[in-house]
Amino acid sequence: MTYPLLPDVDALIVGALRASVPDAAVRVLWPEHWAGALPLVVVRRVGGGARDARGIDSAVIDVQCAARTRPAASALARRVRVALAEACAVQYRGPGGYLARFADVAGPFELRTGSPAAGPDLFRFQATYRVTARPSPN
Repeated sequence: MTYPLLPDVDALIVGALRASVPDAAVRVLWPEHWAGALPLVVVRRVGGGARDARGIDSAVIDVQCAARTRPAASALARRVRVALAEACAVQYRGPGGYLARFADVAGPFELRTGSPAAGPDLFRFQATYRVTARPSPN
């Protein structure tokens, strides 16, 4: 049996969100000059693993949404949740794989600690989701 390469979950999610939430910058890392990138979505894998040798990956992802106002950051976080759920439902395809399942783990909830520091012009909401990604068939 040939074992497939796991799909790049970060790349799949970034691609899906850029297509579904075009009014926000979508990154895997906080940009150094984040203030110029608002509204901003920072999404990255933080856990999970392959469910079996066929390359089915059950990834836990962290999503942070930032905007200049609390209502805007909250709305962005809720829109991103819907966009991710829909991307999984339609099996969004990208290079090397596709998204297949979505589940809430936590959030979205407001972050007032951490870096960058919250302030009068930065509001962040964080959520954690589980998504399943599968490799593209050969």
